[in-house]
Amino acid sequence: MSSQQKHRIQVPDGLRDVLLEFSIAYLLEQPGDVIDYAVTFFTKLQEDRKTTMITSAEPTSPDESIMSHDEDQLGNTSDTRCHAF
Repeated sequence: MSSQQKHRIQVPDGLRDVLLEFSIAYLLEQPGDVIDYAVTFFTKLQEDRKTTMITSAEPTSPDESIMSHDEDQLGNTSDTRCHAF
């Protein structure tokens, strides 16, 4: 076994997904500064996730409350990915 195989790093799917999404958004928009763009991108992603968590925790009607409970039991989650700005 080579030394490269001994020290392989497993990249979690969630990290792979968010970095791929960031990369695609960056390549589509082609901003001047990658760091500034990354800060804006990940800040928006974080805000979107917080908003999604807040709105999903507070149903606005009894029907939504039942639906949310049923969806949770099925394992469905909201898509909280940040799309190109």
